Amino acid sequence: MSDKKIKLELYLVRHGESMSQAGLNDTLPPEIAADTPLSPKGKREAELLGEYFSAFPLDHVISSPLRRAANTAFEVVSRQPENGAKFAEVHKLFVECGTGEDTPGRTIGEIKKEFPPLVAAKGMEEGEKLIYIGKDDTDEQLLERAKTCMDYILDRFHNGERVMVTAHAAFNTFLMFAALGLPAVNQFDPSFYNTSITKIVFYNNGEGAFSDIHLVYHNAVPHLVDEFEEFRF
Repeated sequence: MSDKKIKLELYLVRHGESMSQAGLNDTLPPEIAADTPLSPKGKREAELLGEYFSAFPLDHVISSPLRRAANTAFEVVSRQPENGAKFAEVHKLFVECGTGEDTPGRTIGEIKKEFPPLVAAKGMEEGEKLIYIGKDDTDEQLLERAKTCMDYILDRFHNGERVMVTAHAAFNTFLMFAALGLPAVNQFDPSFYNTSITKIVFYNNGEGAFSDIHLVYHNAVPHLVDEFEEFRF
C-alpha cells in the first residue's frame, strides 16, 4: 500500500504489439484474426513489462477481454512478487474503441483456457460473452464509457491500492481524459506506445499538492529501452 494520503495509484498500460499491427493478421485463421493476438515482438514487450513490475507489487490488474490485452495482463500477473496480484480481472467495458460485431466475444472460461490467471471482474457473469460492441461510438460516448470505467475503479479502490489497467491506445486516451477531467475533444492527442505506462495518482481530499489528481508520467517505456533501439531517446 502507498501512504495514507493516496486514494489510488492507477497505471494505464497499452497491450504489446499485435499481429494486426505487425501486418501478420492474414497468416491467422479468421476466428483468431478477428481478435488479434500479440505478435512475437508484442509477446516479448509484454514479458519485459512483467519483468519490470516483478519487484513492484500491484494490488489489482484489470484487463480488456481482447486477446492482446489479456495476454499482456497475463505476462504481468505471472511475474508478480509474493505480495502482488496473482490474477487479472477481465471487464468488457475496457474493450477498444470501434469494436464491432465481427469481433467474437469469449466467456471467462474460454479466456482462462489460454490465460489461466484471468478471472471475471466484479459485475461480470461467468457465462457471458465478455465483449462490448461500440462500433458507432462518438468521442462524447467514448468519454462517457471511460467515465463509467473510472467510476467503477474509484468505487472499488480508494485505500491507496496500486491498480493496473491493460487496455488499448485509443480507449486509454479516453480513460486518461476521464481520469484527469478533460473533455472528449482536446488540442492534443497523447501517444500510447505498445506496453507503455501512464501513472495517475489520486489523493484523498485536499492531500495533493495543488490538485488531488496528479499525472505523474505518461507513455513511459523503461522496460523496452535496453532491447529495442527505437525507444532509446
